[in-house]
Amino acid sequence: MLSLAGYIVLAFWFPLLPHYNRLPVADVRSLAPSLAGGLAYALLLCLLFTFFAIAYRRVQGGRERVGLLRLAGTSLLFALPLLLVYPINANDLYRYVIRGRINSLYGESPFAVPPDGFPDDPFLPLAGEWAEATSPYGPVWELTAGGITRVGGDNLLLGLLAFKLFGLLAFVGTAILLWLIFTPTTKKGDEAGVDPASSRAANVLLWAWNPALLLIFIVDGHNDALMIFFLLLGFYFMNRGHVALGFLLMMLGPLVKPIGVLALPFFFITVWRTRPSSAARLRFLVLSFFGGIVLVWVTFLPYGSPWQLAQRLLQEAATMASFSPTATLILIGQAMELDLTITFRWVAGIASLLFVCLVLWLLWMTWRGRSAVRGTSDIYFGYLLQALNFRIWYAAWPFPWLLLDSELGKKEPGTAFRLRYGLWFLLTSQLSVILYGHIRVTLLAGSQLFAHILGMILVFVMPFFLARSGVWRDNERLKQP
Repeated sequence: MLSLAGYIVLAFWFPLLPHYNRLPVADVRSLAPSLAGGLAYALLLCLLFTFFAIAYRRVQGGRERVGLLRLAGTSLLFALPLLLVYPINANDLYRYVIRGRINSLYGESPFAVPPDGFPDDPFLPLAGEWAEATSPYGPVWELTAGGITRVGGDNLLLGLLAFKLFGLLAFVGTAILLWLIFTPTTKKGDEAGVDPASSRAANVLLWAWNPALLLIFIVDGHNDALMIFFLLLGFYFMNRGHVALGFLLMMLGPLVKPIGVLALPFFFITVWRTRPSSAARLRFLVLSFFGGIVLVWVTFLPYGSPWQLAQRLLQEAATMASFSPTATLILIGQAMELDLTITFRWVAGIASLLFVCLVLWLLWMTWRGRSAVRGTSDIYFGYLLQALNFRIWYAAWPFPWLLLDSELGKKEPGTAFRLRYGLWFLLTSQLSVILYGHIRVTLLAGSQLFAHILGMILVFVMPFFLARSGVWRDNERLKQP
């Protein structure tokens, strides 16, 4: 009830209805412009995480018996006021509507024609700095967006609410998948005295009641929810022995958002290694390869070649840097009066080389028997460390794999630490908007460099120390009779 009260406060503090068609689009700082307002928002986030942690401890310790219906029902209850909250940390919802209309209203491809190709569209001003950019998403998402905008028509508010509802469905669908994947297979009393049923419910709760994820997927309506849903849907079927079908379902993830492709090689290698015979390996290879080609062909059929999407992604990757460790290095080089073009090229090149080395090492470890789930969480976090761009919703990418690793790989070293780091990482990422907004403007004299340095410490370094402390407390508690 305390958590629900906090979400209701957000609905009254940042209401969607009075602001949904304002220009320019708003954010936390424009709707709560004072430093006191920003700090109050940060305090509310911390309180929501505190209530969330208390609920988790009660369920994990067996003091509360929680089933799927209560977990999903409470998640839906939390989401109701959040549907009426303005997308305070991202304006992607507006671009979902605008690009969906390119297909549904104008009959053009969002991969070929940017929003400003339709200068008379009433929603064009809301595209902001992305008016000249084509879609960076996959065809499955653009087909989905086209269908949603056909329902919304010229009603912007209805379109925004429809995308929020869709994000909610994908989010709750993922919670249900996690519940099914985490089916208890051990008896009460083993695994260091932890009740498997309580562990299952607690880990699903970490997804379904997570304040950061509720803000990302319902308040801001990010399509990452659908990408993650398809990846986990495929994992569910692979876990049930339907490896080819599961892998093809996983392929729908990157066809929603291309970053989903990072997960695929780890599961391909795992399936290849565990097939009982050469004939089974060949059958899996043929089904996944040709099935994947058909899947890509069918989903891109309304839009033409995937090359247009590839060009768009390469352009963005090579020309932009913001809110990331690599962007911080570029700003440091700029402050040292180094040539900006050369600094950008060197930082981007070295980061890419290190990432390629990480990918090869993780794939090699997977080939030698390391968990594909652990490899996937590692590769997503490695990507965040080296990417030129970082956005707070990217913190959600490793999290479902950390949950899977926590529940399915309890005997792996460092599992508790990794999950706790992922939780703190979600919180510190959300808090960073106050640092880059209110604190940068009022206390750092607008300095992007100082804000980035502090931001990297807050977002990437602080969770390490907080997680270390949390693992120590867990270990001490387990030692007690």
